[in-house]
Amino acid sequence: MRALISIGCNHYDHISDLEGAELDARRMYEALMRQEVGDYDPSLSALLLSPTTDQVRAELLRILPLGKLETLTIYFAGHGDTHAGSFYMCLRDTVPTAMSLTALSLADLFRNLNEFSPSQSNVMIDACRSGGLVADLGALLKPEFLGDAGSPGITLVATSAQNQYAGETGNGGIGTNAILDCIEGRAAINDFRPTLDLTEIGRHIHSLMPNTKTQQPVVWGLNLVGAPGFCRNPRYGSDPTARLRDVLQAWPADSEQVIRNQYNELWRAYTSIDVQWSAREFTDIISQAFAALSEQPAALVDFCDRLSAAALERAALSRDQFRGAEVCSSLAVSLLPFCEDTRVARHLNSLLNQAGAQTLTAAHTLLADLELDRYALLTKRNGGLSDLYVLPYRLLKVLGWTAGSMLLTEDAELQAAAQIAFGKLLKASIEGYANALALMTDAQAPYMAIALHQAKEANLELQGEQLFGLLYNSFLEAHGNLAAVDIPPESVLDYLDARRLGDFSNVHELIERPGQSLTVLLRCAKLWGLEDIANNDLWELDRISFLAYMTPDFSQYAQESMENGENYVWTIGRDVCKVSDLTGSWPLVPLPADNLYSRAAVAASLLFPDRVPWFLLR
Repeated sequence: MRALISIGCNHYDHISDLEGAELDARRMYEALMRQEVGDYDPSLSALLLSPTTDQVRAELLRILPLGKLETLTIYFAGHGDTHAGSFYMCLRDTVPTAMSLTALSLADLFRNLNEFSPSQSNVMIDACRSGGLVADLGALLKPEFLGDAGSPGITLVATSAQNQYAGETGNGGIGTNAILDCIEGRAAINDFRPTLDLTEIGRHIHSLMPNTKTQQPVVWGLNLVGAPGFCRNPRYGSDPTARLRDVLQAWPADSEQVIRNQYNELWRAYTSIDVQWSAREFTDIISQAFAALSEQPAALVDFCDRLSAAALERAALSRDQFRGAEVCSSLAVSLLPFCEDTRVARHLNSLLNQAGAQTLTAAHTLLADLELDRYALLTKRNGGLSDLYVLPYRLLKVLGWTAGSMLLTEDAELQAAAQIAFGKLLKASIEGYANALALMTDAQAPYMAIALHQAKEANLELQGEQLFGLLYNSFLEAHGNLAAVDIPPESVLDYLDARRLGDFSNVHELIERPGQSLTVLLRCAKLWGLEDIANNDLWELDRISFLAYMTPDFSQYAQESMENGENYVWTIGRDVCKVSDLTGSWPLVPLPADNLYSRAAVAASLLFPDRVPWFLLR
C-alpha cells in the first residue's frame, strides 16, 4: 500500500496568507498520483488545502492504522518555523505564540511514523527555515528503532536551510519546481534504475536551485533494510509511458554522437508537453534534432513518426484539450525546411491532417463542456483578476484554432465538421462571453485574422460582423494601446490598470509599437464590407502605427527570425485616413508555393502569435 498526503496552506487565521502553497501541493499530488509516476493509492491518499491542524491529524489517523504501508509520502508547502528546538508546519489555525499547541510538530510526526512504521517514509517540506527539521532527528534516532530486521527507512528533504526563506516564482515554489523536474523527467538523475528515491532527488536538486546561497536544500536519509521507494524513474527505458528511448532507436547507427548531443534537450521538450509547454521552445529543440538528420530523409521521417506517437501520448496527459493539436502542428512546421523531399512532405501533410483532427476533437470537448457549464472557459484555479486579461486571449485563441482546423486538414468531411463546430463555438462565445471578446494584446492578431477569414468563408455573416465589431470597438476603447506580444506576466496588472485609467504614459514599454492587430482589423473591414463603419472612428487612432511583415520564403515560417522578408509600416493620419488608403497601398502579398506550405504557415501562425498569414487577407 502506498499513501500520499499533500498539504498546501495559503490561508491563515493568525499569520499572513501565502499565494502559491496550494498550487504547489496540488501539482505535487497530481504528479505523484499518476500511475506511471508515483502509483499511490487514491483511497489512501489526500490533498489538503489550507487545512487546520486537527484536519491533518485526522488524516494521519485515518491512514496510518489501516495496515503496514509500503510507502508513506508527506509533502507540505506553507509557513514553517523553528520554536523551542523543534520545527513546526504552520496550518490554517496555527497561533504563532502557541506553536506547540496549534501547529504540526515534525517531532510529533516522527513519533507517529515510529509507532506505525511504514516501510519507507518520505517527507518533503517547502517552507521557510524548513532545514530546522534536523533539530527533530532525535525523535527518529532511538536505539529501539534502529537495526532490527525490517527497520523502516525515512528520507527528509527541506528546500531551504534553517536560516533561509523558501523562494517563489510565477510557476511555483523554487524547491518544489526542482523536485518536480526530477519526478517528471525534465532533470536527468539516471536512466538505469526503474525507480528513484527521494535521497538522490534531494542531492540532485542542489544543482537545480538557481542560487544555493539564498536557498540551499537540506537532505537526510536513513535506510537500513531494503530499497527506498518514492516514484518511478521517467528516464528508465521500461517506463510504459516514456517512449523516448524507443524513439531514439530510429536514429541511424552512424548518428550516435548526435543522439548524445540531443538527448537531454529532447527529454526536456518531451516532458514539457503536459506541463510547462512552450511552443517556441519545443519547436526549436525538435527543429535542431530534425536538422541533424536532414541528409537522411528516410531516417528523419521514421524518427518524426515515432516521436509524434510518443508526444501525442504525452499530450493526452495535459489539461489543455488543444495540446495534441499544438504538438502535431509543432512537429509539422519543424519539417518545413526539409519538405522539398517528397517523403518529408508526405509526413508533414499527415501531421497537419492530424492537427486538424485533434483540434476538432478538442473543439467538440469544449462545446460539450460549455453545454454543461456556460463558464467553462473561465480559469478554474487562481483566476479572478487574471481572467480580465487571459480570458479574451483564450477566447480568441480557441476561435482561431477551431477556425484554423478547416485549413489544417485536407479531409472534406473533417472540414465540414470543423465548420459546424466553429459556427457553434462562435455563437456560444458571442452569447456567453461578449464582454470578453476584446483585444488585449497584439498576440491575438493571427487568431483574429484566421477566425474572421474563416467566418466569411463559412458564410457566418451575423456572427462574423458581431465579432469584428466587438474586437474593433475594444481596440478603439484602448486607443490602440495593446499589450506587447512578450509582455512579462508580472507586468500584466500594470497594463490593465493603465487601460482602466485610459492613461498609458507610464507603461510605454508594455505596449506593442507598431502592432499587427490594426492591420488585421482594417484588412478584415475590407473583407467584410465594413469600411464605412471603420472609417467613422478611425480618427480616434490618429498617429497610431501598424505593420505587416511578409516573407516570400515559407520554408522559414516557423523560425523565430524569418529572413528575406519585408516590414510594411503605416501610420493613421499620415499614410492612412480611411480603409481604402490601406487597400491602395497594400503590397503584392507573397503566396505560398502550394497548399502544403499554405496550411503549414497557418499552423505556424497559430503556434507563434508574432506572425500573421497575410495571404489569407490579400
